[in-house]
Amino acid sequence: MFTLSFSLNVREINSQSYQLVEYMKRVEEFPDYIDGSLVREWITRDRLPEGKLYVDSNELTQRDMEEFLREANLEGIREKGRVLFGFTIKRTNMRMYPSDKTVHKGDSRVDYNQYTLLEPLTPLAILHSSRSGEWLYVHAPFMRGWVKSSLIVPASRDDLRKVKSMPFLMVRVSKVSLGGIEFGLGARVPYYRREGNRYLVMLPGKKKVWVEKGREFQEGYTNFSPELAKEILEGLLGTPYDWGGKEGRWDCSSLVQNLYSLFGLELPRNSAQQALIGRVVSKGFKSYEEFKETLRTLPPFRTLLFMKGHVILYGGMEKGDIVLYHAVNSLNTEDGTRWHIRSIHKNLVERDRIRNIHKAIISVNVLD
Repeated sequence: MFTLSFSLNVREINSQSYQLVEYMKRVEEFPDYIDGSLVREWITRDRLPEGKLYVDSNELTQRDMEEFLREANLEGIREKGRVLFGFTIKRTNMRMYPSDKTVHKGDSRVDYNQYTLLEPLTPLAILHSSRSGEWLYVHAPFMRGWVKSSLIVPASRDDLRKVKSMPFLMVRVSKVSLGGIEFGLGARVPYYRREGNRYLVMLPGKKKVWVEKGREFQEGYTNFSPELAKEILEGLLGTPYDWGGKEGRWDCSSLVQNLYSLFGLELPRNSAQQALIGRVVSKGFKSYEEFKETLRTLPPFRTLLFMKGHVILYGGMEKGDIVLYHAVNSLNTEDGTRWHIRSIHKNLVERDRIRNIHKAIISVNVLD
């Protein structure tokens, strides 16, 4: 029933994720109680970037920060807090601070208060509540942050384990709607039973709906194939870039994470964390020629290229030109101009005059 990708060492790669990235957690294994000092450290660890920032349309002030922290209810953290559990009831944004307010540097599409998008039925460990009770501080399998309490349904540890053990479908298109609930690429949809090509799937709140399996689904994980990876990426080309998945689409690292989840990989959420995973081939290049010759020897769609704050999928060669796939906001071209792409894009390096990209590569990692 569950097929795993034998061309990728799934177990080894997933082991790396959980061993090397502290944000990766098997949520159902959280202890019954957690030290309040740890929760406080997690809540206050991350910082907004330096420089002038705005909250919605106004300049960020000290008072804004005080309001964020007041709602975070740090003084309400207990010395030993009871860990509760739950699931998301729909596609849900996870935030740095317990607020819907957008924090940006002038482009509100890049919201620094946005961590990530969580799919329906994402298991959560609930660690703390905001002052108003409108937000809960939670740990998901790959990230922790604030989620609206109205978007979480309570569950027991046993519930999490039962759902995790259920057979499941995987979404392999940009998104599908089941019983009015949207699921995105790489989302896992548990099912109770199968009758031919029809599946009785579980929705949030333990609702049930029959679905027919078409090209938008696969049953369980599938064997890795570069052809399938390419097909999925080609189908997403032109999708607008979406920092943190706030509007239900992808940034660079969520695209990588969601794509490889189809093959059973559990990758961390951001590009810096993903750069810790896999076999590191190179940490940089002295010339474009060295960059190109190195890539010729590496497997397409299993090779990731990392820049500071960005990850790219290597897609092989077309007529001797390097092919790159990524969700990208902008790139510098060879003449120094800024190319604002703002979408999931396929680049041919020489055709698009971005040979200079080799100078920004800080790591090349192969998933094998």
